[in-house]
Amino acid sequence: MYFHLMLLTGLLGMSILLLGCNGAKELDQRANVVAIGLDTAEQEGMSRVSYQFAVPQVEGGKDDASKGAVVITNTAASLAEGLNLLSSEIALQPTLAHIKVIVIGEELARKGLDKVLEPFMRYREYRGTMFVVVTRGTAKKFLEKNKPVFVTSMAKYYEEMLVNGQDTGYFLGTTLHQYYIRLKSKSAQPYMSLVGINPNSGEGEISTRKVPGGKIDGYSAGDIPRSGGDAIEFAGTAIFDGDKMVGTLSTTETRMLAMLLGNYHNGFIVVEDPFDSKSIVNINLHLGSKPKINVALVEDRPVIHVSILLEGEISSIPSGINYEQGGGYLNSLETQINKVYSQEMMSVIKRTQELNADVAGFGYYLRPAFQSNKEYEDYKWNGKYSQSEVSIEVNTQIRRNGLMLRTVPTE
Repeated sequence: MYFHLMLLTGLLGMSILLLGCNGAKELDQRANVVAIGLDTAEQEGMSRVSYQFAVPQVEGGKDDASKGAVVITNTAASLAEGLNLLSSEIALQPTLAHIKVIVIGEELARKGLDKVLEPFMRYREYRGTMFVVVTRGTAKKFLEKNKPVFVTSMAKYYEEMLVNGQDTGYFLGTTLHQYYIRLKSKSAQPYMSLVGINPNSGEGEISTRKVPGGKIDGYSAGDIPRSGGDAIEFAGTAIFDGDKMVGTLSTTETRMLAMLLGNYHNGFIVVEDPFDSKSIVNINLHLGSKPKINVALVEDRPVIHVSILLEGEISSIPSGINYEQGGGYLNSLETQINKVYSQEMMSVIKRTQELNADVAGFGYYLRPAFQSNKEYEDYKWNGKYSQSEVSIEVNTQIRRNGLMLRTVPTE
């Protein structure tokens, strides 16, 4: 009886010790960081770290999201030291487990991110599901200017923007884990969403001009001609060679990259009417299947062939031409789309070759040509990508005519 009593007492004591509540903090004792910004600092060997906090009293309430967020910036030797300095500035304990996005200033991205992002992969409070973006200008200014107008939660804003907003292919959401995998893979180069601050002047600057037969120009974040709404915009892609940013892709170029990656969902395109050069045709386009990519070695030179299947639905025919009747009319429209997208896709690939940045991941398709991983690594794909010979084949099929069975011109 005495033995059983002692055993029960010991088990109860152990259960109390194993509860793990000695370090627990109440919600009102924590300050949730929803975004973190990284910039270069004037002092050598220092970094400027900005933290965007959600304010619990306002978060989810009736006020706008900008009033539910506070930005604090420190200059420190490391991320860990920056976090320590926060204890001198706020009364609550900073919590990093709810960070939605890491915003990186363009200057820092061009210098290299290897040492900057390494702590995010190691420390337990950071998550690999955090999105990473590059901003034109500084991350500090980006966080301060971000004042969403349609949501009441800053955390929800980042989630909705980076998950749902990329459906049109004008920017591609990248998580920290995806960036790290590409950085270490030796088969592809990393990329991130490009963000910026728009002056809301109603004027913009074209980054890439439309190709013959096309009607859509490409823009970069901060240059879209618009006014009103949030000053922040996500548009285009920052591309890397290793851990250094080497260039950007515009909205139209990013859409081509999305197709090559098989991540393009759907979006409206505008092309010149094949039978009326002064008119346009609008089509809602999506991938009919994953892209078929073949990469082979011909006399030690990479040869890449890409086959893309697109399916579309006509959404507008201002010229009044009855494309719904099919036959030669519809075939001409499909051929027009094939020509436009082949040119745009080839232009993107050539640009990435010039920058030695295989962001499309063609190296993954080359790996089966080698007998071992060491043989593939010795080939050094990232140095051979610029020498590749590339051919593009786009096949478009118009499946639907919208809600109209026949177009009748107005007399």
